[in-house]
Amino acid sequence: MKLAVLVAVSAAAALSVAILPNGPTRAASTSVSFSAAQAAAGAKAYTQSCASCHGVKLSGVSAPALAGSTSGIAQQSVVEVYEYVSQQMPMTAPGSLSKAQYLSIVAYILQKNGHTAGTRRLTEAAATTATASVATKP
Repeated sequence: MKLAVLVAVSAAAALSVAILPNGPTRAASTSVSFSAAQAAAGAKAYTQSCASCHGVKLSGVSAPALAGSTSGIAQQSVVEVYEYVSQQMPMTAPGSLSKAQYLSIVAYILQKNGHTAGTRRLTEAAATTATASVATKP
């Protein structure tokens, strides 16, 4: 009986992996790391490509605020923000920035939302698996 259950569970697991469109996914990370230099580069890229709509202080102008506990993205995960920003922004030219620019902008947004810079840069692999909330806990 135990062997039959084990075989059934194994088959179900194999089937779930087989039907995923991109194969097995990476394990999600609940923390995120970015460097101070990366956030500084993000500040420059943000000023050039985002500030006219989201405001110099990320408080929103003609687009939602990107900083603060009441901002539209406060409860979103790093994954959600990175995927949206890199695919949909800037509004006038979606996807037109480099991966490095998008990653640095997300690092800047994280910094402005209370995350502390570390020694490692935010990578695309981390940005697509980090389930941490954009806003830090109060």
